[in-house]
Amino acid sequence: MQDVFSRITERVLHECGGDPFCAHVADIRTCAIKTHPTYWVLRKKTQLGRSKSAASLRLWESANTLARESNPRDRDKWLMILLDLLMPYLGGWSKDLARQWHYEVADIRSAMVVGALEEWSSRASMPSRKLLDAMISRAFTNARRLVESGRPETCAGTFEYPTAPAAADIISTMRASSIVESGKIRNPEANERIRGECFGALLQRVGAMGWTRDFHEEIRNGCRDEADTPALTPAQEGRSWVDGKNLYYRISDLLQQDIPFRAAARIFNLSESQASKMARDGTLPFRVRWIGNSRSASVRSIMLLLEIPDSIVHPDDVENGAAHASGAEKMYCSVPPRTHSPDG
Repeated sequence: MQDVFSRITERVLHECGGDPFCAHVADIRTCAIKTHPTYWVLRKKTQLGRSKSAASLRLWESANTLARESNPRDRDKWLMILLDLLMPYLGGWSKDLARQWHYEVADIRSAMVVGALEEWSSRASMPSRKLLDAMISRAFTNARRLVESGRPETCAGTFEYPTAPAAADIISTMRASSIVESGKIRNPEANERIRGECFGALLQRVGAMGWTRDFHEEIRNGCRDEADTPALTPAQEGRSWVDGKNLYYRISDLLQQDIPFRAAARIFNLSESQASKMARDGTLPFRVRWIGNSRSASVRSIMLLLEIPDSIVHPDDVENGAAHASGAEKMYCSVPPRTHSPDG
């Protein structure tokens, strides 16, 4: 009979498949590291028990950052990967505890997973390496509490899934300026178009519309992973029906996915040494992920910290705004209409 450990591993293997796996930036196409093993090969090399290797700790730190900063759709995947990386260490200990206390190993493992998940959900600001030890300790504590209670037939306790609906308020990029209120713009479609045109005008002024039009062309030609497509609101569904596809994208899609650790530190007026010390103390405002031996920070997470809205825009609106900013709209009215003389 399968227990929660085997189900987690089964799910992760199903998600990752046998393809090369990237735990640096989650997308092999944009990763600076050229060689990527499969997830199963990487898992076998990972040591997160008492003897932790440097490579294993970097893998854990990157996976934890991706779990914290991913959208709700991908967060579950990375959270399951974090748990699965602990399985080789927790598996043997759970068997020993079951033999010692004559307890069902499946129940012990369920209690360990509950404890690890509770610790992860309650320690959002804890440094990744300290979080690793805290999750393992909480898993052991939960398992011991279960077997010492003397009620093997009872459940391990109540557990609320860590990705609660309230978490959406924390990660949401919605800001008050984008909410349509009475007395402001009453039509959501008009509000959406104005937001896209303002962004297009900004891109035109900084000289970035050439690359942006190439990006729009790729979207229109379907050269985009469906997983990267923003979910549509009811108002946007009608427009997508006219286009025949979902062309919407987030502003951050035009930006690089991550920046070097030193550049991220400068944004917050920190030197690299100060930021490194804060990372060890758990007081660094942004999370770090490892790409080989170098550190980087997610651009989207920095936008969130600086309260820069990651708005959803439509290519047509962005291009219209750029055209207005460049004066291209005058092309349609610069030549007066031809009139006929009385002589014909």
